[in-house]
Amino acid sequence: MAEPRFRSALAVALLSVLCTDVASAATDGRAISSASCDDTHLVPTRSNSARIEAATLCLVNVQRARHGERALRPNADLGRSAAAHSQDMVARNYFDHTSPGGETVLDRIKASSYVPSRAGYTLGENIAMGTMQLATPAAIVDGWMKSAGHRANILNAEFRDSGLGVVARAPQRYGHGQRGATYTQQFGAVTRR
Repeated sequence: MAEPRFRSALAVALLSVLCTDVASAATDGRAISSASCDDTHLVPTRSNSARIEAATLCLVNVQRARHGERALRPNADLGRSAAAHSQDMVARNYFDHTSPGGETVLDRIKASSYVPSRAGYTLGENIAMGTMQLATPAAIVDGWMKSAGHRANILNAEFRDSGLGVVARAPQRYGHGQRGATYTQQFGAVTRR
């Protein structure tokens, strides 16, 4: 049995103004750009998380297309795991890939149904938070693309699946009561044996 491989990027808090100029890209002969993604400048609320998650995945896939990588498919198991992590960070007032109790992205994803027993896998996770206009999908993806570790996860050719979890609040110690959001994006690829 092959040893599982695991990748994780360092967390980044998006606390400065970020530009969101995403250039056009071509894939399969069709032009794709950030303009083809809806709701990219929408500030997250409790009622629009599905739209925010769809916009974020669309922007990530635009970046992948720009760099010749195939689009990530949404995965419900990764989505539930990512949502639980975002909710936990807000509820327990922390911002990290590892929970205060020591649970890691590997623990969270393996506890979901994403990785079958006796399968090889590659996993990764990006987290972000922002307040006000820095909480939009465009600002979050732009920040990830400016961070080497997050960018590496987004452009990793091995990843096939993605799950996003966005909570329309930031952990209190970082958001200081401002309107904001906490994002978790999990990435994966499973090799069935």
